[in-house]
Amino acid sequence: MATRERFSISMDADVRARVKQHADAMGLDVSAYVTAAVLRQIDEDTAVARRFAGIDADIAATEALPAPSGAEPEFDDAELAAARAGMARALTQDMQESAA
Repeated sequence: MATRERFSISMDADVRARVKQHADAMGLDVSAYVTAAVLRQIDEDTAVARRFAGIDADIAATEALPAPSGAEPEFDDAELAAARAGMARALTQDMQESAA
């Protein structure tokens, strides 16, 4: 069995009461309930970061390009197309993950 370590957090009394109430309703102690919630959030955050990693890379690559001399600060057709493609890629991946 893994070594357990104490981890202290602070929260408002009303939030603490809600956590305790929900943990009890699920038949869990507060530690198990909060641990499960934290792990679920970590998984969700990781999935979101993974889903948008390609888009973030595209944005970083675009931002690294030098601005053309005398260019207006507007999006050109290629930038709009890249943004639409990135959004479509993210939405398609999201739909595939939701179906799984």
